[in-house]
Amino acid sequence: MFRLRTTTLLILAVATLGCNSGETPLIPGRSRTVPVQGTITLDGAPIEGATVMFFCKKLMVTSYGKTDSAGQYQLTTYEPGDGAPVGHYLVSVKKTKQTIVQPSDHPAEPPKTQTAELLPPQYSDYESSQLKAVVAEGNANAFQFDLSP
Repeated sequence: MFRLRTTTLLILAVATLGCNSGETPLIPGRSRTVPVQGTITLDGAPIEGATVMFFCKKLMVTSYGKTDSAGQYQLTTYEPGDGAPVGHYLVSVKKTKQTIVQPSDHPAEPPKTQTAELLPPQYSDYESSQLKAVVAEGNANAFQFDLSP
């Protein structure tokens, strides 16, 4: 009896170890992601603080990132820096600046602000930007977009 239990436990342990490939387990409802990074420039100059969004119509999922001082971004879909699911994407790039135009004297009332687009407006919308990307398994998935006015 003792030998049967030991053998059963050993088989279960080996089977459990064999199923774990070292990858993070896929959470139900989520698509597997692959790393995606790139650079955003405006007339060749890097753009810092821009929001980059990849939208996949087929999967109805949006992946996003923020550019650093070199204009480089890394996409996130579910967890920070996890990339994007494999697919065809429409891409938008947006950078705005909010200015307080009327301060508030009351803590329950927010100040009135004005938002200014700092990039050409056509890039802030997926449909009008005409920027596209194909994220594929096994590819570098490094996308450079040079925006022009």
